[in-house]
Amino acid sequence: MWTKVAWAAACFAAIMGFSRLAYGVLVPTMRGALGGSYALYGSIGAANLAGYLVGALAATRLARRTDRSRINVAALGLMSLAMSASGLVQTTFELGVLRFAIGIGSGVAVSLTLALAVEAIPAAKRGFAAAVIWGGGSLGIALVGIAGVAPFAAAASAWRVQWIAMGALGLVFASAFFAETFGKCLIADDAPDDGSPIGLFAREGYLPLTISYFAYGIGYIAVVTFLGAAVGELRGVPPAATWIVLGFAGVAGATLWGTLLDRYRSGLPVALASGCCALGGAAIASGQTILAIVGALLVGLSFIGVPAMVGALVQHREPASRYARAFASMTIVLGVGQILGPIAGGLFADRFGAHAAVGFGAAMLAISGIAARSYSTKVWFSPTPRG
Repeated sequence: MWTKVAWAAACFAAIMGFSRLAYGVLVPTMRGALGGSYALYGSIGAANLAGYLVGALAATRLARRTDRSRINVAALGLMSLAMSASGLVQTTFELGVLRFAIGIGSGVAVSLTLALAVEAIPAAKRGFAAAVIWGGGSLGIALVGIAGVAPFAAAASAWRVQWIAMGALGLVFASAFFAETFGKCLIADDAPDDGSPIGLFAREGYLPLTISYFAYGIGYIAVVTFLGAAVGELRGVPPAATWIVLGFAGVAGATLWGTLLDRYRSGLPVALASGCCALGGAAIASGQTILAIVGALLVGLSFIGVPAMVGALVQHREPASRYARAFASMTIVLGVGQILGPIAGGLFADRFGAHAAVGFGAAMLAISGIAARSYSTKVWFSPTPRG
């Protein structure tokens, strides 16, 4: 049971750390090699997140199938192969196409991986299990940062080697998780469709959490996409070192938030995590070296905690057989926000500098925290799981 959780965390290192957040780490070096403006790289980031949205939409249907383990490994395989191919691109157009493909694979895999890993976990421990899995994403970020300070990282082609290596590791993790889950998962939900996912959440009291998750999607992706560039503008702070701090802080933070959510099944921990992430983004946007380091620590402690906690809140309201569909529907909301975040952030970065893009993200994270707090005080206290 917990072996599945461990391999799921490894898969999330690839889904979140490698396929998505490593892009923000590598943007400065890729931009130096391929050329282009920050707005262009923000748009390429949006292409990845558009693919993620497509994958999440597909996952709401695919989660109803009984061969979810096979579907999941296929999605992880697409994501990993496209990552490795990213190390071979010669133009930004090729990079954008591959980022879109990576997004499709990760959009399907994020819901199915989580569901397959936690469906056999006792309800009282699901928040902690989800946090461990999401914490794997933070560990992936730390590994990317460590690679950034390795001796080979100074080479002009280092980013190409990193993409190829991350894709290869993703394939290894996907294979191990498939071996743990194939033939061992619960029967998928065969209930009739409930209509529009967004309408469903609005109707059943999810609306404040939906607004929070949407604003979070805009804010956190703006912060992590332009964090590397913002820190790179400071003297004496290697961007890779900042990502190491952020990644390892995330591993600890995800466990902390998950433990809190198992005790307090409300939106309050989500509000606290979003607020902490907003403070961290604001500290990085200040342009002060010490504050930037503190800000990276705060962002690391909190940003992975939000999706982990949202996932656990959905788990607490939905029967295990419906969880993948329900969380995939919530992921659609996140996906829309994530498409808008890097585009808006890129415009801010080109006009006012990378620090302004991070500051914009911090403001959206503050809105996320306010909305999540509303969820905790108005609608949570007496849910009745459906099914």
